[in-house]
Amino acid sequence: MQFNIWLGGTEVEGGREGIADTIAATSPDVVMLSETDADRVRNLLDDLRERGLAYVDDGNPNDSTVISKSPIIEHTTFESWSKAVISADGIEIAAYSGHLEYRYYVTYLPRGYGGGTPPPHETHDLGWKKIPTGPITDADLILRLNRASRRTEVTETVLADAEGERSKGRLTILAGDFNEPSHLDWDHRTRDLFDHNGAELPWSTTKAIEDAGFLDSYREINPDPVRTPGFTWPSDNPGAEVKNLTWAPTADERDRIDFIFYHPADRLRLIDSVLVGPSRSIVRSERVEETGEDRFWLPTWTWPTEHKVVLSTFEVAERPSARS
Repeated sequence: MQFNIWLGGTEVEGGREGIADTIAATSPDVVMLSETDADRVRNLLDDLRERGLAYVDDGNPNDSTVISKSPIIEHTTFESWSKAVISADGIEIAAYSGHLEYRYYVTYLPRGYGGGTPPPHETHDLGWKKIPTGPITDADLILRLNRASRRTEVTETVLADAEGERSKGRLTILAGDFNEPSHLDWDHRTRDLFDHNGAELPWSTTKAIEDAGFLDSYREINPDPVRTPGFTWPSDNPGAEVKNLTWAPTADERDRIDFIFYHPADRLRLIDSVLVGPSRSIVRSERVEETGEDRFWLPTWTWPTEHKVVLSTFEVAERPSARS
């Protein structure tokens, strides 16, 4: 499970309880958390114990955290990332949880808004405001600013580490809130949809992960970005005012920015990938029902976040399957 918990559930009434209820309802073996800190993780583990669920955490003091039903035998902290090595019935899995830089959110430029790019970089004068001259679709500029965020750079460090983990015979799974879309979602099929305004953009962080041999679990199960866009942000949240759920109030700012990647292995088989959360999103400051073919595990409990959760199911074998 990839789960941005929106500042520990503090932004909606009952949000803290809603985080634990989300995990209790879906019962994932491993959860990658974003927008955490030590107190928020401690509270969550206490709340899960009250629901009869025992999880352990990786002890990362920073924003991204891994919690697991199985023992965590090693932990390493990276810039914007945390790694937990999990021992599940003797099978060792290196699980990486990331929460990447939120500024340089240049997916907004084609939508006619500044992306919060800081000085001295180009477009810094726009802040997060609406662009008076309209959308910016210059791919070279957008990708250059995106690289300046260092989201790709810090992720490449983790990808190198994951290669070392695989050399030890460990499975590797990588998840996070990237604050950046996927190159699989901004191609010729969507160039005139979702306020892309003709832009086709090979977003560099997901491309680097793909180039390292990882597969996008949601796109493996749901390959069509038009029929199953898989938007994870901005999600509707009935307990929050719309103005607190949008940063580009006159645009269609929906994107898939929460991901679960896995590196293929004989012992690891992807079974399914779905979204957990409301089936409505925020579009131009309106709560809008999604009309695609994405499948939702709809909450009957307080929804705690402005993201949707990604839940991917894998089958793990003790030994590599016999080759024919």
